[in-house]
Amino acid sequence: MRIPKFTHFFVAALLLATFAVNVAAQFTATATGKVTLKQADGAEVPVAGAQVEIHRTDIKQTLKVKTDKKGEYLYAGIDPGGTFTIIVSAPGAMPSFIPNVRLGQQPNNNFTLSPGDGKALTLADTKAAGATTAGAAKGSTAKAGAEPALTPEEAKKKEEEYKKQVAEIAAKNAKVEERNAKLPVVFKAANEAFTAKKYDEAIALYDQAIGIDPAEAVVYRNKAIVLRTRAVDRYNEAAKTKDQAGKDAARADLKLATETAEKAIATYRTPQADRVAGTPDAAKNEDLDYLFQRAESYRVALQTNAPVDTDAGIKAFQEYIAAETDATKKTKAESSLGDALFFGGRVDESIAAYKVILANNPNNLDAIYGLGLALASDPTGAKTAEGRDMLQQFASRAPATDPRKQMAEEAVAGLNEALKPRPADKATTTTKRRKT
Repeated sequence: MRIPKFTHFFVAALLLATFAVNVAAQFTATATGKVTLKQADGAEVPVAGAQVEIHRTDIKQTLKVKTDKKGEYLYAGIDPGGTFTIIVSAPGAMPSFIPNVRLGQQPNNNFTLSPGDGKALTLADTKAAGATTAGAAKGSTAKAGAEPALTPEEAKKKEEEYKKQVAEIAAKNAKVEERNAKLPVVFKAANEAFTAKKYDEAIALYDQAIGIDPAEAVVYRNKAIVLRTRAVDRYNEAAKTKDQAGKDAARADLKLATETAEKAIATYRTPQADRVAGTPDAAKNEDLDYLFQRAESYRVALQTNAPVDTDAGIKAFQEYIAAETDATKKTKAESSLGDALFFGGRVDESIAAYKVILANNPNNLDAIYGLGLALASDPTGAKTAEGRDMLQQFASRAPATDPRKQMAEEAVAGLNEALKPRPADKATTTTKRRKT
C-alpha cells in the first residue's frame, strides 16, 4: 500500500506554486505584505496569524488570508483593475487599514500595528472613519479623533499587557520554528518504518509526530493506515492458528484505526493558517482520500466484528460515496456500505442496499455475493432459498482466483442440505393429501 506523502514541508510544492503565480502575473495581481507589532522600545516583531481582509470596493468581493510565522501574507490571482481596502487585525493589537489600493500598481502593503484590544474593523467602519490613504498606512485605527490620555495606572497596565502579548508572540514563533525543524524528520522516519513493515515503530513515531503538532491531519491519516494494516496481518495470522488473543488484538487495532481516521478528518477540516494551499483539484483529491481511508477502516473493522459504532461506519461510507466521482469506485463503496449494514446487524437494510446496486448493475459480483449472504441469514428462513440461488449465481460467475468462490460453493451445499424436507414435513404432506 502506498502511504500518503507529507507535502506540507516539500519545497518543490512551493516552487510549483511560485511558478504558477509568475506565469499568471500579467493577467492577475498578487497582494503581499508584512504585519509587525511595535514594541515599547521601538523595535518591531512579526505577527503570526494576523487576519488580513482584502475588500474590493468597486464591486462586492472580500478575500481573506492570514499571516505566516514571519508575519507575511500573500494572496494571488486578484483582478489588477480593482480598487481595494486592506484591513488588518490581530489579538492584542489595534487594527489598521489602507483604503483605495490598486493592487496592479501597489501590490506590496505593509502594516505596523500598535498594542490594543485586538478588535476587528468592518469595511463600513473604514468608510465611516474617513481617513486618508496616508493616514491609514501609518497604522492608524479606524477611529476618528485622538486617543484619550492614560492615567499612570492605566499606562502601567497597558505596558504589562503589551509585554505579555510580545512574549506570547515570541513563544509562538519559537514553537513554530521547533515544529518545522522536528516534524518532517519524525514523519519521514515513520513513513520509512511503515514501508519496511515495522508497524510498531511506525505507530510510535506517528504518536511522536502528533505530540510535536496535534493539528497536522496527515499524521493521523497515516497512523490509521498503519493500524489497519497491522490489524489485517494480525487477524489473518490469528485465523490460521485459531489464536483468539491475536484476533482480539487485531480488533483493538481496528477500533483505534477508525477513531484515528475520524480524528484525521476532524483535524483536516479545521482551517490552519500556515497550511500550504494547493490547486482546487488537488484539494478535492485530498478530501476524497481522507474520506476513503476512514471508510476503509470501518469496512475492515465491521467485517472482523471489531467493537466500533455501526452508525458512524455507515455515515462514513455515505460521505465517501457522495464525494466519489469515479463510477467503479463508487459502486465498490456502495457494496461496502451493504457489507457494513450486514455485519452491523442491519440485515434488511443491507438487502435493500444490495438490491439497489443490482438494479443498476445486475452483474456486480460484490453485490450478488453480499445479497446472497444477507438473504441466507434471514432468521425466519423465508429468504433462505433466494439466498442460496444468489450464492449459486455468484459461484458460477466468479473467477477461480476469487477466494469467495469456494466459500459460496460450500455455503450453497450447506443451504441445499438445510432446505431438504425433513421426515416430519413429508409425513405432514402425506396426511394432508389423504384427507383431500
